[in-house]
Amino acid sequence: MALKAIIVGAGIGGLATAIRLRSQLGCDVTVLEKNSTVGGRCNVLVDRGYHFDIGPSLLLMTDVYRDLFASAGENFDEHVKLVKMEPNYRVNFSDGSELEMSSDLPRMIENLEKIEIGAGQGYLRFLYDASLKYRIGRKKFVERNFNKASDFFSIENLMLLGKLNALNTLYGHVSKFFQDDRLRQAFSMQTMYLGISPFSAPAVYTLLAYTELAEDGLYFPLGGTYALPLAMAAVASRIGVEIETGVSVARIIVENGSTRGVQLEDKGFLPADIVISNADLPYTYTDLLQDRPAKYAEERWKKDNFTCSAFNLYLGTDKEFPQLRHHNFFLGPDYRKNFEAIFDRKEIPAYPSFYVNSVTKTDRTLAPHGGDNIFVLVPVPHLSPATKWDPDDIASFKDKVYGQLEDRGLTDLRKHVVVEHVYTPNDWKERFNLKYGAAFGLSHGLAQVGYFRPANRAAHAKGLYFVGASTAPGTGVPLVCIGAKLVVEQIAADLSNGRG
Repeated sequence: MALKAIIVGAGIGGLATAIRLRSQLGCDVTVLEKNSTVGGRCNVLVDRGYHFDIGPSLLLMTDVYRDLFASAGENFDEHVKLVKMEPNYRVNFSDGSELEMSSDLPRMIENLEKIEIGAGQGYLRFLYDASLKYRIGRKKFVERNFNKASDFFSIENLMLLGKLNALNTLYGHVSKFFQDDRLRQAFSMQTMYLGISPFSAPAVYTLLAYTELAEDGLYFPLGGTYALPLAMAAVASRIGVEIETGVSVARIIVENGSTRGVQLEDKGFLPADIVISNADLPYTYTDLLQDRPAKYAEERWKKDNFTCSAFNLYLGTDKEFPQLRHHNFFLGPDYRKNFEAIFDRKEIPAYPSFYVNSVTKTDRTLAPHGGDNIFVLVPVPHLSPATKWDPDDIASFKDKVYGQLEDRGLTDLRKHVVVEHVYTPNDWKERFNLKYGAAFGLSHGLAQVGYFRPANRAAHAKGLYFVGASTAPGTGVPLVCIGAKLVVEQIAADLSNGRG
């Protein structure tokens, strides 16, 4: 008889794990999702013909998705139609200058030289250095499980960590290749994809810029990023996975050190041989597990570092804004102080940096004719006593964001908005059960990566596992998909040695 597996949460991690559990281990898999739609944070909002991707909007490392679909005998490119971004995006600096980030090497060097003479040579050195970080970091530190300290701190790995300049900060490392601070900003801001500061992030994260500029490129799925979880759910269902939406799990039941199943909010009990939680890992420990190790009690999470949160505007307009690219970054007048406010002081920045996504530049079907679909993301602190986001806070900050958008080229934006939705850290907390409303989960400082990141297997409960942004290997859609592969490998190993 096939093993019964229950997955709590139909986010990207839950769906990817379901596919691999079913196709590779032959498990009888049920996915339970409390919301009415699959996808978790990678979701969609539709209003009067405007289709907004709620969460992720930049697609990297497409080989990860092809490998996932291939594990189920499916061709990813037959399910999701990708458009390669060229140029990738435009970075708008506070002094009015701008930089088009391009995967076309001659074009990119030309763009860099307009800002800093000689930057082309620095860029070539940057690419070589970042390519090493990408290949070594991914193979040796991202795509493997670390069950004991010696797995992580082997002599080989310690030498590689030195080679990767792991103890340097990303911004400091980038500064070795570029002298103009605008270029230092442009090649370090990618840590915003992970919700962390470039002034504390390890230098290994130069691999983010390398991935989108040189390794694979930056892509957009036609129909929006939500096309990805929809395709994953379709493949999962096709191979026999049962997906139930609108079903809330109240408790994961553990008895005598073994996982027995899940208790539903409606009082029903579902037995299982193994349970994998794709709910936010801190939330899983504090809210879904009655008996937990002391180190995972509420007090522990107050000491850990979390990523930032996000203030989002989803705007449908009755006119098009041709001055926007598909992806646009607007950096504030004091780059460092912006991050210090968010991460060090937990304050809402006075002049925030922000990201603007206008998908109609690539897919006109996502907004009514003559209108634009504009998604604005502003990194802000996660919830704390200092930032509660009451109605006055929301109104004041929204007005500030509109003002900055209009000052930076979207003239009279407010006059043309016909659809408006606002997400604050409170929404990220309440809708997706994210501890402190941290939109990207646990942070990725040196003390919270690799062996130091909460494991994907519960030490106190046989048959209990985790997948998602706050466990190994980390946050971001491709890393969470890799995490699904790692947790299934862990389950397979445990079953073979009698632990599962």
